[in-house]
Amino acid sequence: MDDVDAALMGASILMQVVAGIAVVLNLLVVVVFARTKQLRIKYFGFVFNLVLADIACPAAAIVYIHFKHVATVLALVRSFFLTGQLSILAVAVNRLLALSLMPPARYDAVVTPVRMVVACLLIWILSAVLFLSTMKLQDATINWLIQALTPIFILIVTGVLYLVVFRKISRYMPPLASIAGTNNIDGQAGTRVRQTRHLMVTFTIIFVASAVCWLPFCVGFIILFTHGEPTLSVVVFLQYSYAVLLFNSALNPFIYFWRFREGREGFYRLMCACSSRRKNQAEMDGNTVVETEM
Repeated sequence: MDDVDAALMGASILMQVVAGIAVVLNLLVVVVFARTKQLRIKYFGFVFNLVLADIACPAAAIVYIHFKHVATVLALVRSFFLTGQLSILAVAVNRLLALSLMPPARYDAVVTPVRMVVACLLIWILSAVLFLSTMKLQDATINWLIQALTPIFILIVTGVLYLVVFRKISRYMPPLASIAGTNNIDGQAGTRVRQTRHLMVTFTIIFVASAVCWLPFCVGFIILFTHGEPTLSVVVFLQYSYAVLLFNSALNPFIYFWRFREGREGFYRLMCACSSRRKNQAEMDGNTVVETEM
């Protein structure tokens, strides 16, 4: 029993450390988004929604650990994980619309910033309703099966949609410039295809990382469903699977700064501004000391 308690304590500490790192890194991403005009566009709408989910989930996990494992908070943690998954799925849907609704002005008329905000809010609501409703289930085994199959189903749908988008990109054929104004439309469409390819490659990396991090969680609940009752070893395994999911939230900011040039430039400007501010403060403090001595 002591070994089990030590393992659970180790998993709890690991979860808190990883969750704290994830919150700090994703808050840094929010600051970069706020200070970088190029990132405050609907092209990055679902990216920002994923960032918010990667803040909410680790924060809720920390609350769950410190408030003696309240079931409602645990359901919120799982719903925030699902929000991140659905945001990754929404990127594929959004880019599929961007490639399907041509000319580009038609996409801009359909996918407005307001509608994108509404879509993000619906993702949060759907995730919360799905996981909070499972708390009312009397049969625990059905609950465990839902916990396991829901992420797997979303991952499969997301993977299929990503394949569809990449297939559409590979088959894109620019229109012939036979009439006035076609060159401009073709240029806009070509730019949108390049942007879509870059965003989809980025989110394919995020999607693969997410799938790998979700695998232990899903396997743990499948084992629970198969056994029909929780065992100490499975409980310990699930605790560590949450730490792996939280690691995914901490990993995503590195992918953003690696793949998004606007994010890197915004981060460098932020660091330079902080460095300049500290330098100016040091100079002012030095001047104050000199004046005081005189």
